[in-house]
Amino acid sequence: MNALYESRRWTYICITCALALGAAVILARAHAAYLGDTLVRSRPSEILRDPTLLHFAEGEGPALYREHCASCHGARREGDRARGAPNLADGVWLYGNGAILDIETTILYGIRSGHPKAHNLTDMPAFGRNGQLSSQDIRDVVEYVLLLRGRPHDEAAAGHGREIFQGAGLCYDCHASDGYGVSDYGTPALTGRGGSWLYGGDPDTLYKSIYDGRHGRCPAWIGKLSFVQIRALSVYLYETSRHE
Repeated sequence: MNALYESRRWTYICITCALALGAAVILARAHAAYLGDTLVRSRPSEILRDPTLLHFAEGEGPALYREHCASCHGARREGDRARGAPNLADGVWLYGNGAILDIETTILYGIRSGHPKAHNLTDMPAFGRNGQLSSQDIRDVVEYVLLLRGRPHDEAAAGHGREIFQGAGLCYDCHASDGYGVSDYGTPALTGRGGSWLYGGDPDTLYKSIYDGRHGRCPAWIGKLSFVQIRALSVYLYETSRHE
């Protein structure tokens, strides 16, 4: 009799624990769904003032980044010059000024991704291969870019390179006459204010960029990630770029 009683008691305890655990899981999922819905519906300024939403986004972000972004942008968001994938930790942004909605737009639609809303106004022409500039012209432009960057350069060659930059090369049209870049186009700054190089700032790499052109791209994640995931990832990248 005692054995039967003990068996029933333990069965009751196990069922109660299982029901409690199941209820806890359901409640946790419902709470996460509520936070996700609130995150998407809230303005970025409201998210940054709400510790609960901010904590939720920063909790979701690292795993999303590791799974979907790190293969191009690096485990520590340091970028990859071989791919031309920009550094996401230095606070320097190609498109916009690094606001949450700027980051979100890029994640949603990508860069030269084929999506009709992608960033796709410009890319880097192949000035050498298309015959627009000679090899010597390109070398002189490289010297001018080194000057803009505050690095050792040949003064005479840089002077000629400046003329090409501001004239026949039309470099100013995308990178701006001061070399600071244009965020509407996603053209990087060429000055000391410009953060990390996308492909590398040594003379040989600069020559290759001008001669062969560059056509970096980022996929559009709309339809691949949920809106909650994209918003959480955008908040995470915004916050980490500001605090490192």
